[in-house]
Amino acid sequence: MAEKQNIPQNDEVDLGNLFKIIGKGFKNLFNAILGFLKGLFHLLVQLLIFVRNNLLKLGISMILGAGIGLFLDFSISKPYFSNMVVEPNFKSTQQLYNNILFYHELVKQKEADQLASLLNISPEEAKELKGFYVEPIRNENEKYEFFNSFVENIDTVMISRIDIESFKKAFTDYDYRYHKITVKSNDNRIFEKLRDPIVSSVGNNAYFKNQKKINDENLLQNEMVLRKSLLEVDSLRKIYNEVLLLEAKKAETGTSITLAEGAKKTGELELFSESLLLNKELIENNLEKAETTEIINVVSDFTISGSKEREWYKKYTFILGLGFGLLMLLAILFRGLNRYLLNYKK
Repeated sequence: MAEKQNIPQNDEVDLGNLFKIIGKGFKNLFNAILGFLKGLFHLLVQLLIFVRNNLLKLGISMILGAGIGLFLDFSISKPYFSNMVVEPNFKSTQQLYNNILFYHELVKQKEADQLASLLNISPEEAKELKGFYVEPIRNENEKYEFFNSFVENIDTVMISRIDIESFKKAFTDYDYRYHKITVKSNDNRIFEKLRDPIVSSVGNNAYFKNQKKINDENLLQNEMVLRKSLLEVDSLRKIYNEVLLLEAKKAETGTSITLAEGAKKTGELELFSESLLLNKELIENNLEKAETTEIINVVSDFTISGSKEREWYKKYTFILGLGFGLLMLLAILFRGLNRYLLNYKK
């Protein structure tokens, strides 16, 4: 009996120790959080003290840098720029990127004569060009659209091995539908002259011309087949309706009906559905034909006159002001580090 009475007392002792351990754990946690907040507050105060002690030096250096930058912004003429948005077809995106990069390299190497020959402009106009750039117009929805289209065209065995995340990782800049070409030049009226040379540099490629020719022939053949099938379905519907009219006349004269009511409705619906499907395919074929009329579709052309960059973070005033401030900050920190090292040595 005595042993049985001691069991609850032992349980109470164990529970008491457990609560003490939990309480100690929470206390340590709160102390750690409090210590972290105190350290963070101390660091913030030290930072404010540092800024207060060196505010004059930092302010003067930033004002000096901003003043020099402001002078440069007014004295140095920045180039104009204009953008053109294109939609490459027949997997010609990489060729477009290679051409734009080549033009940019010619600008950097100041090969005005070769650049003028390629772009059908004068050497004087070519000398005013300052850069060619191209980048995709990124749209995350395109990745999902391409994935859905990709899944529809592969077998079920491959689908289990491919997921959307791995597909998105394999998605490159060349896979986006639209791309933006930017040209910079000191000549504000040259941009319209560059549209046709840039587009034709890809369009005149023999490989892509052959791809377009084959695609046009396939679309034309597909259109002929669809139109012929649509005419045949319409003829069948017409014949079927005539049969139904004859059956209706027989029913009025008391002759037995040869087609069941359910068969009538089913046959009529099937022919109607087939007609709708063929019309839909014909519309899709025409849309594809319109989209692939050119090897490079120009969605948005260069403007007649270019614009100057207006972003504040690209101005010399901001760049030099911030740069001078950072240089002064580094100088102050190195001076403080040197003083600390000397005192540590003593």
